[in-house]
This record gives sequence, C-alpha cells and structure tokens, in this order.
Amino acid sequence: MSGYRHIIFDIDGTLVDTYQTGLGSLQVTIKEFLNEEVTLKSLEKYFGIPSFQAAEMIYPQNPKLFLDVWEEHYGAMRHYSHFFDGAVELLEKLKADGKKLGIVTSRALYELQHDPIMAPVMHFFDVVITSADSDKHKPNPDPTFAYLAKAGVTAEECLYVGDTQFDSECARGAGVDFALVAWNGTDVADGVPAKYRVSNADEIYAIC
Repeated sequence: MSGYRHIIFDIDGTLVDTYQTGLGSLQVTIKEFLNEEVTLKSLEKYFGIPSFQAAEMIYPQNPKLFLDVWEEHYGAMRHYSHFFDGAVELLEKLKADGKKLGIVTSRALYELQHDPIMAPVMHFFDVVITSADSDKHKPNPDPTFAYLAKAGVTAEECLYVGDTQFDSECARGAGVDFALVAWNGTDVADGVPAKYRVSNADEIYAIC
C-alpha cells in the first residue's frame, strides 16, 4: 500500500481538458487587442500560469481590461472543456480508499467557485489552494507549501499530480513527489522531471 495519504491535483490539463477553452479564448483576445494571428501551439507557454500573470505579460498597457475580456471569451468557449477519461472515477475510487484529496491550482478562487464543470466534484477535495493562498505562484513551491501547512501534513505523505513544468517545480521545490500526466496532447510535458510518468487514470490509481 502506498504511503501517500494526500493526493494533490492540478486542474487544467490534469483533471480537465481546458486546452481549447483556455488557449482558444486567449487566441481570440490577442486578436482583439493586438490584431495578431497566433496559433494555439504558440500559446502553450502560458498554460499553467495564473491568468493575471499571462495578461500582464501579453498586454501590460492594461492587463485588467485584457483579463476581463479574456474571461468573457473563456466563458463563451467553456463548452469545449471536459474531464479527461476516467478522471472523475479516479477521484471516486481514491476517496473510497480513504485518501485525502487536494487541489493546487493557479486559478483564482472566484474562477474555481464559478466553474460549472468542477462544481459536481468539489466535494471530493479536502484542501483547496488557489492563487489567493500564496504570494508567489507556480512554478514557485509556495502554493505546495501552503497546501502542506493548511492540511497539516508532511511532504512525504503527499503526491502531486500535474501536467506541466510549472507543476513539477511547484511540487518538487516543496519536497513532494510528482506524477506527470501526459494525456493532454501538448508538448509542454516533454523533458519535465517527475518521479512517475503516467498516461491514464488507472496508472495514477496504481501509484496511489
């Protein structure tokens, strides 16, 4: 039996496929503000960082306005988002086994609270860390340290499941074992350091 008591999940690209919604809405917003045609592939570098940081990088003239419009487009394209195959069943099985489940996400709290996709599964999670819970964000380890403090557990008791370099650094910088999921079809996971590399929900369950 694994010694991991807490299984920590990233959301976007890990539990929920938000690739088309997140980057597609960003693509439209960039076209609106900068009149530039960009590919989704070129925007993958913004996948996994807080949206307000991405807005500051792309449109420093008025990042709040950019973010507000991006959120409008995101909401209009939310129908493209969906759970990865087996993700909900994985959460159900882990809870049935007595595992504590957590979230460490770069999303703002209000984004998570108003997400209709995540709403049906939020009761599975014992500890939730959003961008409001630490001054520094992924890839800095502070969000994971915030999780450890809030949950009252040691790093050795936790496994962090994520899909990007940002997640890897956030977990490993806090001394937490990291499992890399490679099911989102992007190249952002290439070369990412991880103790485990998995391609489906069953492989995650086997580790846990």
